[in-house]
Amino acid sequence: MAIMVMYFTIHTTKRRIFMRIRNKLFITNVSVFLLFIGIFLIFILTSFRLMNLKDLQREASSVRNSILKLEYANRAVLNANAAPLDTLKWAGIEVTDALRNFSENENLIYLNQNTVSRIDEIKDLFYERDFDAYYEQIENELSKVRQRLYNTTLELELQDMTEQGFQSDSGFKTMVKIQEDVRTFILWHRPLADSFVSVTNAIISEVQDQIATIILQTGITVFVGIFLSLFLIIALYRNMIKKLRSVNDGIRKISSGDLLTRINIESEDELGTIGQNFNLLTETIWHKVNNIGSIIHNMGQSLSSEADALVLEQSILDLAIENTHADSGALYIPDHEERTIFCKIKTSNFATPYDHDDMEESIPFGKTVIGISVLSGEPLFLRTLKGQNLIPERGLFDKGYISSCLILPLVSEKTVIALLCLQKNNENQFFSDMDYSNIQSFVEFSAVTLNNLAQYKELLKSSGLNREMEIASDIQKSLLPPRLPRVDGFDLSVKTYTQKGISGEIYDFFPLGVDRWLFCLAEVEEKGIASSMLLVILRTLVRILVKPEQEPAEMLNNIFDNFHETTGLDTNIKISLCLMEPKKKVFHFCGTSDQKMILFDRKSETMKLVSALQKEEGRFISVKGTLRKDVFLLMMTDGFHRTLNEENQMYGWDPPQRILKQYGDHTADWLQDAINKDLTFFERNLGQRDDRTLFIAKYKGASR
Repeated sequence: MAIMVMYFTIHTTKRRIFMRIRNKLFITNVSVFLLFIGIFLIFILTSFRLMNLKDLQREASSVRNSILKLEYANRAVLNANAAPLDTLKWAGIEVTDALRNFSENENLIYLNQNTVSRIDEIKDLFYERDFDAYYEQIENELSKVRQRLYNTTLELELQDMTEQGFQSDSGFKTMVKIQEDVRTFILWHRPLADSFVSVTNAIISEVQDQIATIILQTGITVFVGIFLSLFLIIALYRNMIKKLRSVNDGIRKISSGDLLTRINIESEDELGTIGQNFNLLTETIWHKVNNIGSIIHNMGQSLSSEADALVLEQSILDLAIENTHADSGALYIPDHEERTIFCKIKTSNFATPYDHDDMEESIPFGKTVIGISVLSGEPLFLRTLKGQNLIPERGLFDKGYISSCLILPLVSEKTVIALLCLQKNNENQFFSDMDYSNIQSFVEFSAVTLNNLAQYKELLKSSGLNREMEIASDIQKSLLPPRLPRVDGFDLSVKTYTQKGISGEIYDFFPLGVDRWLFCLAEVEEKGIASSMLLVILRTLVRILVKPEQEPAEMLNNIFDNFHETTGLDTNIKISLCLMEPKKKVFHFCGTSDQKMILFDRKSETMKLVSALQKEEGRFISVKGTLRKDVFLLMMTDGFHRTLNEENQMYGWDPPQRILKQYGDHTADWLQDAINKDLTFFERNLGQRDDRTLFIAKYKGASR
């Protein structure tokens, strides 16, 4: 049965390549299960056969013992007091029954014909001797001399009578006759017992042969079963393994940053679905990167006039509709001074998500779902409008029908600067969790972009250097984390010192899964608003492309490639990445050309300057190190170590190392200030001429 199922499975698999994987697994498991059930049944049957042979062997031994008992009973007639006959009688009955039952045993079919014939011959010989007649004869003769044998045996009595010369006595003759009859029976009976010894040995030999046969059959059956099972598994899984390799290769290329890779699996099973989903994910990421590039381009075009700025806002709305596959949408702008909201842009088929006609031009804060979202700053995802009271539920054929809605505030520096309202307007069409998830990073980036655009326009309109520095500084601050997160086991400090408030440097620090923290330090050649825009792209790419399981070198390769592809600029960018794992007590460092990091072990007073490594083809390599208590990691930009004084001497890496050695018992913030003051003294009257950022991490030991 198992083999038939296997043949059917293989034949079906060849004809139906698109069978579901779970069905393949089910059929494979059932086939292998039935195959081994068959093997088990064969083993059980052969085991029963062996058990029957063992029972036959025990019964043959029992028959032989019965025959020997009969011999002992005959000898007891001659050698026991009073010549007992009861034992002889019961022994004879036992042998008769044993021979009859044994000859009728169904298990004799397992023996060869010669052994069975020998058993029948022994039974027939015993029956021919007529034990009953023999017993009656002995009983009659003993009755004549019974009184003489009460306290002695027949053998002793004959010996005494011989010694006394009573050979002519009738009793003597009767006892001699009994002696002769018993001895004759014993002489006849002995070969019968010996014959059964050969029968028993033949059965033992047969059992051993059967055991060897069973072992051989079981071994062959198991071997054939394993072979057929492997053949079945290989036949079913060969195509599946090929698909898995294709998926694995595609995933590896995608994870390495090749967003143009597509996984091609012509299959309708789960692997085909995985390939399609990864292709969709790749397209989504690629669209996100392209959308960011489009916004940057439109932003650059919109810096000249207010009319051109509308192009950027229209681009944000169009890209949001495209990313979520929405049917319609609108962009609302709040006026925080008047505390009202007005619709800046909307598509022609946009349905107002409220029924207040008097609020068509402006919406007060806190009124309607738009005003509530602006006031709270929280996004709202209404998959369906049934069972909610925020948006009026209209009929399919009513004007302004909405089936699903996304309300997305664009928040910058805790202030809502715009609001996107996206809608589905067709029956049974709804936004998915994937739509909502994909749009989040786009909304965050759009908020930063609109905020920077507004501040830069204010910068253009403002007069005076101080006002320009203040607005430029606000742009810079919006790109940096508001504060460093607290990391168990570390004392952290980071600070950017900008030249005239405008920086071409940026840093970011965020968790990557459990016990993995990534610090990113970057700088570009451009200054002012141009550097801010490039750093916006860089920070966004870091957040999008970095994956928890990657090493820093792989992260940096992806970021570096996508940055140049997204911006289309051949600008010089310097990046350093440091991945810290405090519980595992390790760190990983990598960076672009000439990037370095100070590693100082205060306990052993070991100082090392770790340089970033690259392969010949320009790909980056991670450097791994061990964290111990009181180990310092220090990273800084060119604005520190390349600073020149009045004598044209370079500050370099030695002064920070000297400060770490001398004041390593202080906090990271104290060391930050000490190094900056030392550099300021080094510059003396020249003043700061470049942006500079300093990051210090002091490892205090893994928390328990």
